[in-house]
Amino acid sequence: MEKYCPICNNVFEAERKTTKYCSRECYWKSKKGKEPWNKGVKGKQIPWNKGIKTGTSKLKNRKRPDLTGKNNGNWIEDRTKLAQKQERNDSRYQDWRKQILKRDNYQCKICGLKMTKEHKLVVHHILPWIDYPEERYNINNGIT
Repeated sequence: MEKYCPICNNVFEAERKTTKYCSRECYWKSKKGKEPWNKGVKGKQIPWNKGIKTGTSKLKNRKRPDLTGKNNGNWIEDRTKLAQKQERNDSRYQDWRKQILKRDNYQCKICGLKMTKEHKLVVHHILPWIDYPEERYNINNGIT
């Protein structure tokens, strides 16, 4: 495809339709004296986070009423239940549980089923945990 260079008026062979100049020299000559597209733009741009203090977030101060208080999944109505949960994760409780299972030969005292992967056994207190704190870790106060 033959084209005419707008800078030097030479005829040249263009491989592409978009080619306008015969050489790079003519291309750069065409750029002389023209203002670049971004001249004067620096400093006039408004940053996206203008007005937000460093280290804060828009969502930090925003409250979601659907996830606060009793609607939150981590809400605990009675704080004594939290204390009980923490006590049951205690190593003394775990040792007590293992001793009861070993004593009862890893078998349910009510139905007689043995402990397997499909059938997990539960160890209970005979005298309630909450009412008898002195009997919590007594081996005679447990049943499988």
